Amino acid sequence: MIDENQIKDWVKINASGLMPDIPLQENEIEHITMCLDHLVKWYYEDYPIGNFLTAVVKNDFTEACFQADGTNRKSLYLYALFLANKLPFDYRIKANPKLAKTLK
Repeated sequence: MIDENQIKDWVKINASGLMPDIPLQENEIEHITMCLDHLVKWYYEDYPIGNFLTAVVKNDFTEACFQADGTNRKSLYLYALFLANKLPFDYRIKANPKLAKTLK
């Protein structure tokens, strides 16, 4: 399981490397790191997540955009990359239990 320091390093590398035209301030990096840490805890420990992160894990782009604050709106790409690369793919089933039936 990835820890918060590893997440922060991941955010810094990927934000600057993949989103160089969207500079993030240190407080924004901290905020994104916290949210991504909450996603990891949600997956592995059933940590409760709010409306924005719920929309993200449910792959509900429209709702994620509506729920996102300014920092998260700028960083939706990072959330998608993190889910695709750092959480097991079955997070989608955890977020959408009905999806398990369609995948069988």
